Amino acid sequence: MQNLPQLVVDLALLLAVATLATVACKRFKQPLVLGYVVAGFLVSPAIGWMPNVVDKANVSTWSQIGVIFLMFGLGLQFSVVKLANVGRPALVTAAVEMSLMIVAGLACGTLLGWTPSTSLFLGGMLAISSSSIVVKTFGELGLRRKQFAELVFGVLVIEDIAGVFLLVVLSTVSAGAAVDGGAVALKIGQMALYLVVWFALSVILVPSALKRLRFALDDEILLVASIALCLGMVALADAIGFSTALGAFLAGSILAGTVHAQRVEGLVRPLKDLFGGVFFVSVGMLVTPSAVVENIGAILVISVVAIAGRSLFVGLGALLSGQSLKTAVKCGLSLAQIGEFSFIIAALGTSLGVTPAFLYPVIVTVSVATTLAAPLLIENSDRAYRLLVRLLPDGVLARLDRREERLRARSNGDERDANPWVDYLKRWILKLGLVVLAAAASVEVLLKIVLPLAAPFVPDALLRGALAVLGILVTGLFMSNLFYSARKREFGVLWVARRRNRVPLLMLVILGAAVSCGAVAYIVHAAGAEQSVWMFLVAFVAATAMARSRSIHSWFLKLETSFVGNLNESLLADRRANLDDEEHADWVERHLHIVEVEASRTLKRAGAERSADFLFGIAHNLDLMAIDRDGERIGSAALARLTKEELARRINDAADPLGIREGDVLTFLGTEDEVDAYVQTMLKEGSLEEDEADTEDLVSFLKAHPEKLDVTCFSFAVEAGSPFAGKTIAHNDFKGAFGSLVVAHEHRALVRMKPSRNTRLFPGDRVWLVGGPDAAIVLSEASAASEPARAPEQEPEGEQGELRPIGA
Repeated sequence: MQNLPQLVVDLALLLAVATLATVACKRFKQPLVLGYVVAGFLVSPAIGWMPNVVDKANVSTWSQIGVIFLMFGLGLQFSVVKLANVGRPALVTAAVEMSLMIVAGLACGTLLGWTPSTSLFLGGMLAISSSSIVVKTFGELGLRRKQFAELVFGVLVIEDIAGVFLLVVLSTVSAGAAVDGGAVALKIGQMALYLVVWFALSVILVPSALKRLRFALDDEILLVASIALCLGMVALADAIGFSTALGAFLAGSILAGTVHAQRVEGLVRPLKDLFGGVFFVSVGMLVTPSAVVENIGAILVISVVAIAGRSLFVGLGALLSGQSLKTAVKCGLSLAQIGEFSFIIAALGTSLGVTPAFLYPVIVTVSVATTLAAPLLIENSDRAYRLLVRLLPDGVLARLDRREERLRARSNGDERDANPWVDYLKRWILKLGLVVLAAAASVEVLLKIVLPLAAPFVPDALLRGALAVLGILVTGLFMSNLFYSARKREFGVLWVARRRNRVPLLMLVILGAAVSCGAVAYIVHAAGAEQSVWMFLVAFVAATAMARSRSIHSWFLKLETSFVGNLNESLLADRRANLDDEEHADWVERHLHIVEVEASRTLKRAGAERSADFLFGIAHNLDLMAIDRDGERIGSAALARLTKEELARRINDAADPLGIREGDVLTFLGTEDEVDAYVQTMLKEGSLEEDEADTEDLVSFLKAHPEKLDVTCFSFAVEAGSPFAGKTIAHNDFKGAFGSLVVAHEHRALVRMKPSRNTRLFPGDRVWLVGGPDAAIVLSEASAASEPARAPEQEPEGEQGELRPIGA
């Protein structure tokens, strides 16, 4: 008879005792986590009066799988879109709490008479809460859907990410060397870079692959594929130096943005419950009576510091991030425990001989104690909040209420930044940062990871050249985004508004060009080229060509739309399902607004007078739809077909019939945000009065004033084989060839309002246009034709549109 593996016997004992303990907890209305921990204590070798687990190594492996599935389950319920919504508050809260808890742990260890290195490790252990325990407790108490829970989960994720970087610093300390700030910063930067690239590629590839395989995704295949993704990302996370818990969480977060999230969650739940139970039992097994008795004083002190310090500092961080007092109290008491990441830090110190052997069982016991206290603290958080309200002075409460109202008003858009430089600089810095990030990522991933792997199969010179070209092309995508959108919105407004703005704007353009050239030179040099004048000349030519390439910009827009669409796939599906037929029919029209202004002011530009009303309209990305002069429509046919460049030339020519005269009424079309920004600018410039600043959505305007615009809004689908498919909006030239303005583009359920003319159309896309009543028929016939209508070979620079989920 074949011998039964000891693991099977151990699991039978472990699960049987866990069942009895959790049933008892259920009977007395206690959290199940407590039952699992008690079960682990009972089956540990430290308890000699009942059978115990023998094969602790294999049970430990099962417990690690439990952490993976618990974090995977959390990621499925908490997509990256939600994390982005609480990103800043969570980041501020975690930064305040972790820094203060490290200081508190260092002080606590020093008071206990421990060495500085041991005290520093203690601070690191106390700085990170237990994701697994919080997830389990929130699930049992039904708190996962509460608003404050999103902030709690955001803090947990940031703590896990920061914990990985904390290990780098602690490892340096454990080596007995002085902390080299530059080396540590470089290592942290490399890990952050890997994290960003890893996540971005996953969002682009995983949902797209699921879409292609949707015909075969029954429950069994979907379960296997989801677990493969989870474990694959865990292995990748471990390979590049991240925690396995973080890899599992990101895998779940990626799937949470797809339409399969709920199915996957239901399929994985049994596995999560089983392995998660084994994990919590294994935590209980680490508690021994002898270790508790010998270090009872230190355990009590550290437990008090952990619970009180974490509650206080998390609450303080939440308040500083702009949360209400109630949210701050509930978050603080929800994160008052430490957990599995603390075990990793303790194990690191023990294995390297930096911390004494007793610290590991001490921190595990503290974790158990804080875990037992966690459900009580969470359940009584409302009582704690009410008690705090009674204790705080009325002046403090009033000040907190006023601050909360201001923050709420700001988040609702009631307060706008009066300085357009702020918005422009934010966008410019982000775009420039993406260029630098793309260049660094290309070198790290392609030349430091792919190159060694492919070197045995491809000649070195050919391989280095190919990887360098690929890296330059990837970086070029972001260069095109930096320069093709340079004239949009804030840039144009600042350029037109004040002459003194032009010098700093030009300096930013030059700086962007210099950084772009440097990014290309960096990739070429990393590929093995020697520094020389020729290298920088090649970098300048390559950067200039890519920055001005309409094709590269077109593919950047495709990549951006795919990334945002994949990230929001489930959200888009829900919003589309919640729209009725009427909302589907005129959703785009209601997001387009009309504003009428009377030409009353001119600006001198290049020695000639030009219409300020028109210049500011173009700067805000508005489209001129009509000119009314003395009650008559001027140049309707020309306006429908002229590009913005041609129109700008003719509109300011006094001898041209389209030249604007004082008293002309200009009708502009744009998105609601564009029109609002234009109206605010004109009010500040004195070209509009308050009673003249009314705007209307396109649907309402056409109903109320049918005589003012002889246009309609219509759409058509881009079918496979359509002459429009695979070409950009500019190449199809809907404005010049059909007299119709493209106002929206839908790709994979994601709508881009006012898309760039470099946007490429693909089968399955839908295009919305504003044009004459006959344009819809003409375009439908043209779309069905075997050859496209001839359009001028002109591709003017496009303005990047605004991505909007349908129903947003």
